[in-house]
Amino acid sequence: MTMSAPDRESLARHLADVEYPCGREELLRRCAAAGGGDELLGPLAALPDEHYRDLDTVVEAISAGRTGRG
Repeated sequence: MTMSAPDRESLARHLADVEYPCGREELLRRCAAAGGGDELLGPLAALPDEHYRDLDTVVEAISAGRTGRG
């Protein structure tokens, strides 16, 4: 089952209140609080539990397919 990567604009809108660096759980909390649906939460939940320094590192991780680990 392959999930398409969300676009950067949607991620930026739903992660606007994130204070970086932060981990996966914070990304998920903020995205959900901003009304993000499964199309955003799924790819974020599949990211490795690492610290992400900014939105670009989140987008790069999702785009690079760094999912499904752990």
